[in-house]
Amino acid sequence: MWRRSGKSIPPMPGTWLISSVLFLSLLMVPAANQAAGRQHEIQLRRNDYMRVPAPAQLQRAELSKAILRVFSDDERKGGLYFNSGLFPVVRPALQQWTREFASGPVSLWAWMGTRKFAWLDHAGLLDTDWSERKPRLIPKLDLFNPQAQDLIIKLFAQLAHQPVQGILVQDDLTLLSGEGLSNWGKASFTRASGLAADPKRMLTEGSLHNRAWEDLKVGRVVETLSKLVTACRQANPAIQIGLNVHYEAPLTPQRARSWYAFDARVLNTAGVDLFYLMAYHRQIKAEMKLLEGDSRIYFRLMLEAALKFWGNKLAVKLQVRDWQTSELIPFSELKTYYDLIPAGVERVCFAAADPEDIPLIVKIIGPAN
Repeated sequence: MWRRSGKSIPPMPGTWLISSVLFLSLLMVPAANQAAGRQHEIQLRRNDYMRVPAPAQLQRAELSKAILRVFSDDERKGGLYFNSGLFPVVRPALQQWTREFASGPVSLWAWMGTRKFAWLDHAGLLDTDWSERKPRLIPKLDLFNPQAQDLIIKLFAQLAHQPVQGILVQDDLTLLSGEGLSNWGKASFTRASGLAADPKRMLTEGSLHNRAWEDLKVGRVVETLSKLVTACRQANPAIQIGLNVHYEAPLTPQRARSWYAFDARVLNTAGVDLFYLMAYHRQIKAEMKLLEGDSRIYFRLMLEAALKFWGNKLAVKLQVRDWQTSELIPFSELKTYYDLIPAGVERVCFAAADPEDIPLIVKIIGPAN
């Protein structure tokens, strides 16, 4: 059994009924055809670089967007990389980056967390988790606490005032299965459902309490996102907003809903411009215990489903480095998964990369370069 977000799920079967070889032969399309007209982006994984790649270098690599991380989750040295007036500042690096990218050929986006900061020490704003069947304060802002929700919205509004073209919302704008059970959350549950707030019943899958609790959490996440988008557009009407999306969402929407309080259909109403699907093939293969052929099939089916759902709002994120070792993924492996991306996908983001990874990305993009 493997565990994710407090849930135990049986592994996927080692072999799917369909022939991997036949299926993949039908899927494969020449890379040059797939990449025609496609935009490519890079998301840098760290924020401690002395310098980031110059816009001219990115343009030569045919990368149309740079997404730079403007927060740190480090417990001792964490903070932001811009002045918000709300949270501590590690160093005002965004100020330098925006000068370098000003009026240039490559757009600059800021990648920002919403509620998970290891250095938060304001207990009154923090959430409570019951995943171990007992309450535990966690370093995440409580979405049911109006003061904490307002803090998130003000933080993003401050970021939108910076001279960036877009903001990528981190994948922590979720409520995991055991989260949200603060006093604020339990009071909201009773008020909305008319049921007594009993954490055990609220976490029992399929129960009346559980269904009402899931609905409430989904509503709170989309409400927070909608307010965040509205505040950003009030600060800068031209700004674009992207949202990181967990890979479960396209093929197993109910799992995404129960694990993360992520309901794609509801979130489509929040005004987001781009949905960044975290199609991290090594992570998916490891967590789902897939054989390589099955991993490729799942990857393709996931992207087909996502493309049908989000259309030209879909951006596919490929992992450039291994999460465990930080080693660069070999060209042949990365190219194989790049070539599995459906031709209709208009945006591909090479995620969690370092500046020295750009030559590999250029090779992956293919003959157009």
